[in-house]
Amino acid sequence: MSNKYHFTNLRLEIVNFLVFLKAVSKFWDKSMRMIVWGTLTRQIKVYLFKRKTIKYVEKHRKGSCVNCLACCQYIRRCPYLTNGNKCAIYEKRHLICRVYPISNYDIQLVSKVSDKNCGYYFD
Repeated sequence: MSNKYHFTNLRLEIVNFLVFLKAVSKFWDKSMRMIVWGTLTRQIKVYLFKRKTIKYVEKHRKGSCVNCLACCQYIRRCPYLTNGNKCAIYEKRHLICRVYPISNYDIQLVSKVSDKNCGYYFD
């Protein structure tokens, strides 16, 4: 992939994260602190330790996506979800989307804010 693609992807992630922080600031409580901490940790792991994180996910994550969409809208609805709840940029989706969830913590976060169950689990 080209550097232009990576720069655009990183720029979109930064914008997404700033929008996320703005949304979180309205509802700051213990559960939101947990979500913010989880999101920050995930962003750092994925972008600073990309290869190590991807290797870990490939080795330990089991199951498959059941299209519950909980991860696409547990803080706010992803702007790339279409009206039919499909990803409009699936082939070029962000790195964070491609490797999510990266740990049991992510699965726990989704289960705390949604009644849907993730199809992934970690051994």
